Amino acid sequence: MLQGTAEERVRIAITGAVQGVGFRPFVYRLASEAGLAGFVRNTGAGVLIEAEGKAGALASLEALGKTEA
Repeated sequence: MLQGTAEERVRIAITGAVQGVGFRPFVYRLASEAGLAGFVRNTGAGVLIEAEGKAGALASLEALGKTEA
């Protein structure tokens, strides 16, 4: 296997008021531009993101889970 080609999967739960503000389309666009696969869906507590791809490409989505309002 070539270095840097391994794919990883992350699951990120975002809680709070993220519904009705265009958050899912934003995440979808960000993931698509980074070449990631997965899904983003509403939950009772907020939004669940599951994405798969190269580690470097996942960094921007992982940052969403660490951002505080």
